[in-house]
This record gives sequence, structure tokens and C-alpha cells, in this order.
Amino acid sequence: MELLIGFCLSFFILLFGVFKGIFIGYSITLSFFIFVTIAIRMGHSKKNIMINAWNGGKSSFVVLKIFMLIGLVTASWLISGTIPAIVYYAMKVMNPRYFVVFTFVTTSLVSYMLGTSLGTSSTIGIVLIIMARGGDINLNLIGGAILAGCYFGDRCSPMSSSANLISNLTGTEFYPMLKGFRQTTAVPFILSILVYFLFSINNPLETSGNTILLDINNYFVIDIIILLPALTMLLLSILQINVRKSMVISIIIGSIIAITAQNVEVVDLLKTLLLGYTLDPTNPLSTILKGGGTLSMLKPSFVIFVSCAMAGVLEQIGLFEKSYGLFKDVNTRSKLFASTALASFVSAAFGGNQSIAVVMVSRFMRKVYEKLDVDNYEFATDISNTAILMSALIPWNIANFVIANTLEVSPVKIVPYAFYLYIPILYNYIRLGKSERNS
Repeated sequence: MELLIGFCLSFFILLFGVFKGIFIGYSITLSFFIFVTIAIRMGHSKKNIMINAWNGGKSSFVVLKIFMLIGLVTASWLISGTIPAIVYYAMKVMNPRYFVVFTFVTTSLVSYMLGTSLGTSSTIGIVLIIMARGGDINLNLIGGAILAGCYFGDRCSPMSSSANLISNLTGTEFYPMLKGFRQTTAVPFILSILVYFLFSINNPLETSGNTILLDINNYFVIDIIILLPALTMLLLSILQINVRKSMVISIIIGSIIAITAQNVEVVDLLKTLLLGYTLDPTNPLSTILKGGGTLSMLKPSFVIFVSCAMAGVLEQIGLFEKSYGLFKDVNTRSKLFASTALASFVSAAFGGNQSIAVVMVSRFMRKVYEKLDVDNYEFATDISNTAILMSALIPWNIANFVIANTLEVSPVKIVPYAFYLYIPILYNYIRLGKSERNS
């Protein structure tokens, strides 16, 4: 009973924090201490609880290193003009008649380049929603397309912190794991493009009066060479070079381009890499092109660490052993996937954060996958196809709520239009069921 009360209390604390705009790290920390208190009341020693919490938190260290590098990559791509150049060339090739499908595809490509849903929404996402506001088009439709596109890269980019977290938790090699992610999402991605294309036919964009291209061209040197940091990252990904080495190389190239092509002073470059990129408030691009930097990753790093520490405490309590009983009768691959989806939905709804959902599902479902002799790569792929995507379908989860707030659209009303978030779930359930029937 105490455990149930703890979960309910934690859920309302997290929900209250999300809707009030309180940093979720505070809510998660409070939840952590709630479960520590429950563990003590259940008779567990404080020493063992802290050891388990530390061991849980320690499992996040590999991912935290990636987080720091992501902050540096984002900052270097901004100050070198790489992100502005991506936005510029994307807007140049856009056909206003197919703005809806263009929004989804462009957001997907940028999110693959950046590896972060929040970074994508706060760069190209803002550009696209600003254009939509001035173009007499359904903002919920565009918001849904942006939300969906943001999570294409968030789950399969070599720079994705979520993908790195899944790899670490499931004990899988990173690039072979990403291959599985892409194989199970290729068809859903194409289907999503077709759906957005159909919506595009009756939802063209009015483009008169938009000055974003002019503003970018006036402030940055735009040339193909400026895309080199992103292209290098893409090439090294294809060659399956260690992701941390790839990021460091991309940061170095971006820094060189910032100094040589954009005439950035070394002191300003170092400041940006540490604190993040900002423009003068009078600059028309100041609200669009900003962010990155090492310090920007401290908050999400804290959230990941506490989430893993809380999982360690829950393991001490025996929650994951008890949860095994809920799924012990699962005996087919499609039912296993459906069970993972259910666990993902509950974890994402309870945790209010994508990282918590990933951590919880990896602990809830591990023994069930082992029982059915399903390897860790398929386990990782199922988490990617459920926990990552389902988090963004829940309006109060940060995966949705922050992006919706950034775009200034309804977190509830954009969900029906975020087709890529639920097509992979349905497709993979059907695919696995069909495979069982044919075997």
C-alpha cells in the first residue's frame, strides 16, 4: 500500500511540476526521497539503499559524457553557421504547396543531424511555426508534424542522448543497435511522409512577408563548406566511428570554420562552447538561433542521474521483481512488444520524462525478454519503438510539453497530427504478429 501511495504522490508531484513549469529535476529528486523513505520503512538499511542508488546513478555516467559533447556540438554548429546554413538551404528548396510534408521531412533531417528533439524544436521548429503563423495554415497540424519529426532523430541519430542511454542500459553496441532502430522505422517513416503529403494538398502555405532567409544571409556567411561539421558527423556515423570521437572531430571542424569563415574571436568561441550561443536581443534571429554549450547540459544530466538512482532504489525495494509477475504469462513476440508498449505508456505517464520511461521500461521488462530468449538488440529496438515515442504522445510529459510550449501550440491538440509517433508502434506490432502467424 505504501508503494502505491508513493507512486501516486510522485505522479502528482511530477504532473504539478510540468504544468507549473518547474524544473523536473526538483520533482524527480522529491520523488527519489519519497521512495528512499518507503524503502527505509520497509526495513531496508540506509547504507544498502544509498549503495543501490549510487550504483543506479553510476550507470548513467557513459551517457552524461555524451551529453556534454552534445552541448559542445550544438554550440559549435551554431557559432560556425552550420545550423543557420541547414535552415537556409532547407527554406530555399521549400515548395509552399507542400509545406506540411516539408515540415515533417525537414524537422526529421535536422533532428537526425542534431540528435536532440528539444534542440530541433527550438531551431528549425520555431522557424517553421513562425512561417505557419503567417501563412494561414492549421497550426496544430504543423505542430504535430514538427513534434513527430523531432523524434525521428531523437531515436536513431548517432548524436541522440536517448539512443545512447538505451545502448548503455541494454548492454548493446551502439551502431549495430541503431541499425535495428532504422530497419524497424523505415516503413513507418515512409507511411508518415505519405500521410503528411495528403494533408499538404489542402493546406498550402502563404509565404509573402517572410524575412528569415534574408536575415540569415545578412548575418552569416552561407556556403556549402559551412555544412562541413554536420556532413562530417554524418559520414563518420556511416563509417561507424566511435560517436564520441565523431563529436570531437565535428566540434573541432566547427570551431575552425567559426574562426576562419565567420570571423569569430577565439575568446567568443570558447565562451560560446561553455555558456551556449546567443545573439544580441536586437537581432531578428535572436529568439531562433540560440542554445548549446556545456552548461546547458547540466540540467538534463542531473535528471538522467537521479532517474537512474531512483531506479536503483526501486530495485532495492523489489519493484522490478514484483512487476515480472504482471508479464509472466507473455509467451509470443507480439505480446511481448505490446507489453513493452503498455509498460512504456505507464512509465512515461508516471515519470513525466522520457529518460525515466526508458530507465523504468529497461528494468521492468528485462527478465521477460530473457525468459523468451529475445536478444538485447531486439530489446533495445522495442524500447526505442515504444518508450521514446510514447513519451511524446503524453501531453504532460516533457517530451511533448516543452516542445509544445516552445512552439506555443496546444500539447493536446498537436498529438493527433504527430503520425510518426504512433505509426511505428502499430506497424511493428502488426509486423511481429504477422511473422508469428507465418512461422
